[in-house]
Amino acid sequence: MTLSKEQKDKVIEDLSYPHGISKLVCDGYQITLSVECFKGMRYRVMTYINGKYKGLWCDPKNECPESIFMRKQVTKLCSPSHKKEMEKVMGKRYIAKDPFFSKTFTWYLPDFASGKTAISHLCKVSKSIQVMDEYAEMSN
Repeated sequence: MTLSKEQKDKVIEDLSYPHGISKLVCDGYQITLSVECFKGMRYRVMTYINGKYKGLWCDPKNECPESIFMRKQVTKLCSPSHKKEMEKVMGKRYIAKDPFFSKTFTWYLPDFASGKTAISHLCKVSKSIQVMDEYAEMSN
């Protein structure tokens, strides 16, 4: 089951102000989305799975099923400006052959920029998603 447009809009509205919260059930996991202070006066939508956040889920080597609900971050080890500088010093052919300059590092983070991006991601990765209030009414 997926969320209707009205349900998505309600969840996005709930997550549009500081300390807003929304609870969902995605593929049997209870997902809590909470707007929290991030740095200074900036707010981010944090993801909690079954009421918890574990650093273990951030590492792609652990292959935890919970990490699919997190935001995937891919970063190059070498910045493009550093790569250009090294091309001038060592040559384009050497840089193209050296794996250091093309390697990337992947990890999963629990924060999203807005409620809309969080809901879009959860709808994309979940086979079934429901708002928690409706799920509780259906089980009774």
